[in-house]
Amino acid sequence: MVRILFDGYWWSSGPYSNRQVLREFVFAWERQFPEDELVVAVRRSAAAAARSELPGRVEVVESRLSPQGISAIVELPAIARRVGAELVFAHNFSPLSGRSAVFVHDLMFESNPEWFTRKELLYFSLMTRFLSRADIVFTSSKAEANRIEAVARSKKPAVAVGLGFPPGLDSAVPTPVTGLADVDGFVLVVGRLNVRKNLATALSAAVRTGRVSPGFPVVVVGEPSGKSAELPDEVAEAVAQGAIVFTGFISDEELAWLYSHTDLFLFLSLDEGFGIPTLEALFFGAPIVASDIAVFREILGDRARFVDPLSVDDVAAAIMETIDSFAERRPERVRPEELGYSWDNSVLRMRDVIVGD
Repeated sequence: MVRILFDGYWWSSGPYSNRQVLREFVFAWERQFPEDELVVAVRRSAAAAARSELPGRVEVVESRLSPQGISAIVELPAIARRVGAELVFAHNFSPLSGRSAVFVHDLMFESNPEWFTRKELLYFSLMTRFLSRADIVFTSSKAEANRIEAVARSKKPAVAVGLGFPPGLDSAVPTPVTGLADVDGFVLVVGRLNVRKNLATALSAAVRTGRVSPGFPVVVVGEPSGKSAELPDEVAEAVAQGAIVFTGFISDEELAWLYSHTDLFLFLSLDEGFGIPTLEALFFGAPIVASDIAVFREILGDRARFVDPLSVDDVAAAIMETIDSFAERRPERVRPEELGYSWDNSVLRMRDVIVGD
């Protein structure tokens, strides 16, 4: 048995992917190891929600400091001493004192600072500054573990533990997105709207194929986050014509419908720590065109068409060829568990390291 204090700063709000990961780690840990004593530190505004969502044996305490990095570095050690936790499980930012494990989502701000604002770079620099304080460093992929070890120059290896499939999507009843039920087909793009997601190239390539129209649009799911990029004039024109549709945030039911019906899932991120949408696309059997980067090769294997994410011509050609190849029959659906990716597996790997450390 081990008593752990979990960083729950993003429990009810904040970056969607970060919130999803921290919540699923806690749920899976409680499910897999009910003998462990779990304490979750959440902001006061989220305390009531956390207590209603978590089993009674999971203790919820309130944190006060913000932003999340300051809370993790300064506040979590004090809370851990108060509740008698043997270890703090934090996200991105390592506690200043006490035994801790930190799950680093990514250190792309170190390898590619041009993708971030000055404000983001200043704040994120606290990750690497305090990383040596962590007793254990976890991350999602081998590709990200390699980056962490290279840019952080840490003597501790980063342990890749994978991630899981978003709960709720597998059981969601697909519901058409308003205005898309009657189109002839569409290309799907999913992810936060920032410069790293390479949206300009993805949309320019789709327009260049000549196939994009109001009857066969590109559907972009996501919300602005971080440093954004200007879209070319031809893309802006396609948006005005209804050939490119921005949905903003949508429900699981709508997202399940999009994945189930898309003619192509286009994921051209310049880099990722992991990329959960890849698991979503595999689960729904969507044909995939993805950036030829290490993390996507690691997760997708031979289940995608890989392209140079900076070449509009190469991407345009891949879009047309992939749509034509799967016009009659979609790829077989692949459950992420078959590839070893699940929240339970991630937690099992992490606890083995923590208990054995």
